[in-house]
Amino acid sequence: MAYDTELFHGFSSSDAPILRFFFFNRPTLTLGRLEARRLDLASLPTPHEIRPTGGRAVLHGEGDLCYSLVAPTNDPLVGGELLESYRKISALLAYALRGLDREVRLSDERHPGLETGHCFSSPSFAELLLSGKKVAGGAQAREGNVFLQQGVILLSLDPAWEGLLSKGMKSPMTGLNEEGAQVLLTRAEVERAIVSTFEEAGVVFERSMAATGARP
Repeated sequence: MAYDTELFHGFSSSDAPILRFFFFNRPTLTLGRLEARRLDLASLPTPHEIRPTGGRAVLHGEGDLCYSLVAPTNDPLVGGELLESYRKISALLAYALRGLDREVRLSDERHPGLETGHCFSSPSFAELLLSGKKVAGGAQAREGNVFLQQGVILLSLDPAWEGLLSKGMKSPMTGLNEEGAQVLLTRAEVERAIVSTFEEAGVVFERSMAATGARP
């Protein structure tokens, strides 16, 4: 989270977008910056970090892949007004995942009455669904003409998620390797598919050996 914050604040609106992938080596709870103000952080049962973006709690584990994207708000590929930008990015992610034989689609409406709970309690506008369940989530922060979007894609469901669900509640989320998947996907395969999709859309990435990401 600190590295994303550094990239965000050091980014100029004349710079090319930065796409980065990462994951957590141990179960970690991340909280949107506003949500963190409402909670007693000392009482949390797992290590936690505060995201510079918004959104609700996300429990990270071995079964997910995180990404961040820093870009100018006027970038024709991923920019625009907040919801327009979010939809563009989600559409690219969905295209990449469909290329991996996952029939992902975008949610077109916000589910009412589910504003509390964790990030995967319900889908918001233009979030990714697989078999009607949320498989990825994200949030944006903006400063001037620059935005940072952070997101997470679930490959599989960590049993620890059950502790964040109400008793007897049917899980509203799924992973790319759930729902009867015949061929299991790895993080590396998902990363390559996403990068390839951005490249097909017109972005040429300069590879970096210093971090798990790419800079166009």
